[in-house]
Amino acid sequence: MDLADLRPFNLRTLRYFLVLAEELHFGRAAARLNMSQPPLSQQIRQLEADLGAALFLRSHHHVELTPAGHAFLEQVPLIFQQLEKAVTTARRTASGQIGRLEIGVISSSLVGVVPAALETFRERHPEVEWRLHELTPARQIEGLLERRIDICLFRMPPAREGLHRELIQQEKLMIALPRTHPLTEREAMALTELKEQPFVMFGLRQSHFADYLYQCCVKAGFAPQIRQQVLEVQSLLSLVAANMGVALLPASMASLAPQNVVFRDIISAPRIPLYAIYRQDDPSPTLEGFLSVIRELVSKEQAAQDSDRHP
Repeated sequence: MDLADLRPFNLRTLRYFLVLAEELHFGRAAARLNMSQPPLSQQIRQLEADLGAALFLRSHHHVELTPAGHAFLEQVPLIFQQLEKAVTTARRTASGQIGRLEIGVISSSLVGVVPAALETFRERHPEVEWRLHELTPARQIEGLLERRIDICLFRMPPAREGLHRELIQQEKLMIALPRTHPLTEREAMALTELKEQPFVMFGLRQSHFADYLYQCCVKAGFAPQIRQQVLEVQSLLSLVAANMGVALLPASMASLAPQNVVFRDIISAPRIPLYAIYRQDDPSPTLEGFLSVIRELVSKEQAAQDSDRHP
């Protein structure tokens, strides 16, 4: 006989069995269960019929477990323990306390609010497992649509049906220069003043952000002289340090710069956005918990900046 041969019985019947196995007396067991004795006897007989085994030996003066009853008693509590564990796990998953989060990033997003959000999220949700996937924006979008990634963090995402874009923060665009460059003597400069400079840039057509930086130069009246194109921000900064050219980067990238690279302001610089991208139909409480942490930190950062501007 297997489970398919059993008539379904509910947890209440198993609870009846456990109480009777403890009391070994139908009257006392019925009293504990707030029921009369005949229905209890009927439920136990039905359970035995379903199992095809007698669980109790009965007499006018005595009730005791059969060998099958003892064997059943060893296993039934495990059912309740496993069920309690399953209920707890489901509830904690629904509340975002446990779960899994696959996060797509680009190297330039791993500075500023994102690392801080990851640290805070880990502290608040220590049982949530998360992994970072450093991928090109196109691969990140692909992962989102195929449900291999839960959230992406990058700049200038394309609009895609079924995906939601949430603006996380904006920061100013700056120019990275070799420390020996004459323009480092200036605190700020117009973008058009860089038209004769060689540039190192992120690979064009590999991300909307790289194309956006190129168009910023075009709108300033010149096409940048691109000496080298790279994929990662560290490679770009290394080339600037090697005096291969100048580079346009978000202000937060200054924290990654080697000592022989300096950042300077651009007059009337555009603001560079950072977006969180996720599926519109994703109800994940784990995802929402992570987004809540990001929003909270960005709000605090913005409040601090406003306070500095208006002491």
